[in-house]
Amino acid sequence: MKVQRKEKRRLPRRTLLFRTSVILAAAGLLLILFFTFDGYGKSVQTEVQPEAQANTVVSSQGGQAPETTSVTILGTGDNLIHEALYEHAKTADGSYDFRPYYKKVKSYISAADIATLNQETPIATSIYEPSGYPCFNTPTQNGDALIDTGFDVINQGNNHILDMGPEGIEATLNYWQAKNIPVTGAYRNEDDLQNIRIIEKNGIKVAFLGFVEMTNGNELPADSPLRIVYTSDTDVVKQLIQKAKSMADVVVVHAHWGNEDDYKLSDNEVTLSQEMVDWGADIIFGNHVHVLQELKVLTRKSDGAQCPVMYAFGNFLSGQEDINELISGLLTVTVTKDLSTAKTTVTDLKFKPIVTHYEGDRENLCIYPLSEYTEQLAEKHGVNQFMSGFSLDFIKKIVNQSIPKEYQDNT
Repeated sequence: MKVQRKEKRRLPRRTLLFRTSVILAAAGLLLILFFTFDGYGKSVQTEVQPEAQANTVVSSQGGQAPETTSVTILGTGDNLIHEALYEHAKTADGSYDFRPYYKKVKSYISAADIATLNQETPIATSIYEPSGYPCFNTPTQNGDALIDTGFDVINQGNNHILDMGPEGIEATLNYWQAKNIPVTGAYRNEDDLQNIRIIEKNGIKVAFLGFVEMTNGNELPADSPLRIVYTSDTDVVKQLIQKAKSMADVVVVHAHWGNEDDYKLSDNEVTLSQEMVDWGADIIFGNHVHVLQELKVLTRKSDGAQCPVMYAFGNFLSGQEDINELISGLLTVTVTKDLSTAKTTVTDLKFKPIVTHYEGDRENLCIYPLSEYTEQLAEKHGVNQFMSGFSLDFIKKIVNQSIPKEYQDNT
């Protein structure tokens, strides 16, 4: 019996291709499952490796953090308030408004991370009437204007601090304390003296100290707890600088020294500045002589640190009648800290020259940046009635003889 074979029916080509695709897809899925679960049902985490990034620090916020951080510290000269200045600052209600005097330099001062100046006069009108030369007492509203301008630390260690006696010092300290402004150079007692003033900005701790050469023959009573540190007390000066250096990254010293109206550095300025740098001072802001002395950079012997010394700024503000006493400046020091080593370095110095302008008997008084001062203003200056020779060329000559060109900021 002949068995007939059934003829196999061929599938259409399109159907074959479809089935082949299904089989291949199924096989691929099996491979994926095998490698994903490693044959034992355990999930294997696959990770795409990022490209290597050299020398990058990642911050907790998810961005790149800098390897360094910086702080800007601004210093300037004596804020010397003569009688004519507070008389012209009087308002209709009998109060005082000193803010117009500082309006043209406010933006530069407030831009600094920390700004400091020497308040040449007591601020003790809470107990005594205001007064000018020779025994000064400045209205508290002047302090308000300084704070409004952007100053963060005030030095009161100068030759006029005892003009109103011990009570004047206490009243001055009370005023600044009520405003939450740190003060150097005058202290309530020994504990207050040893309480180093430190401000921390941008991860950098900056300490401030203040020393004075003399106080116009006035002295504290022997039984007074108040403290003033004289530059001649070198053991105390050294101890305080070294203590500050052990607590902070940067030590700023206010030094009230030198011979009035003398551009030449005194022997004490030269000797003590190097000693203080060697003891640990990183920046020295000097004052007292009322004229613009030299800006130098000294080298610390122990570590080679470069430390700027502005021996004297001259007057930040005054009503004085000598053309040499109307020129000053704002010195901004940039200090950079290496976050990996904690070492700090002065990385920039910028000195912006300024001019105190007034007309007549101290009318229209205002501090100008030299970049905004004109020959026309110089011709109208009230100082011309007392002394000749005041001009833009004279101002630039004084700046150039005291401040190296590379540090001048005339913008």
